[in-house]
Amino acid sequence: MKVVLLKQFTFLLFTALTLGLFASEDFAKEKLKQANELYEKGEYSEASKAYKSLLADGYFSADVHYNLGNSYYQLNQIAPAILHYEKALKLNPSHEDAAFNLILANEKTIDKIEAIPELFIYRWWKSIYNLFGMDTWAKWVVVFFFITLMGLVIYWIGSKLSLRKIGFYTFLTAFVLALFSWLMADRQKSKLNRIDYAIIMEPTVNINSSPSAGSSKLFVLHEGTKVKVEEVDEDWMNVSLPNGNKGWVKMEKLEVI
Repeated sequence: MKVVLLKQFTFLLFTALTLGLFASEDFAKEKLKQANELYEKGEYSEASKAYKSLLADGYFSADVHYNLGNSYYQLNQIAPAILHYEKALKLNPSHEDAAFNLILANEKTIDKIEAIPELFIYRWWKSIYNLFGMDTWAKWVVVFFFITLMGLVIYWIGSKLSLRKIGFYTFLTAFVLALFSWLMADRQKSKLNRIDYAIIMEPTVNINSSPSAGSSKLFVLHEGTKVKVEEVDEDWMNVSLPNGNKGWVKMEKLEVI
């Protein structure tokens, strides 16, 4: 009797959790639809609030960040627009619309900083793991793992040597690709969890020589400028620019991507 009751309780709990998950997903999709409708009507301020509400509810999506960035861009709030285009690309590096609109937004910033050229091998490697986001790389892991199993089965049950060779090489190739995809997914996951870059959010910000308000001013940055986070010291961040310049800035002056 106890076993039957336990099974019934488990079934009911699983059903409740499943229904709750679907209900939550449907609710998020409805809120996204409403936010998109506000944007299409030109109500950009209300649309931005709706997209921010989705993010606050934990509905993280490259498209939501992209749409929020568009809302800010239409409101001529360039720094927040750049921030959310960057967040969209962090979640999905292959988001072409976000990449294109980010270029447009960056053209409206004051600071034009030329980067030190990167080594070819580094640019090549970065372009490979940025082909897809974490979720897409994870899907490729599943696909190649399934092909690996198929190749293994063909190798085991193949009656002819030629068929067994096909199975073996299919298994070997798919296994290597599955491992590579897993490494790329893991790299994308670690990138999502790191604090690497931030956006200056205030019109004008002083960059100091040390994490102290009384330290000397090295240079000035303006809103929308992207900086690399090198170090955090209480409520200060040590940041660097693509040209190699470094300095300290109050954390409240910027937003982490």
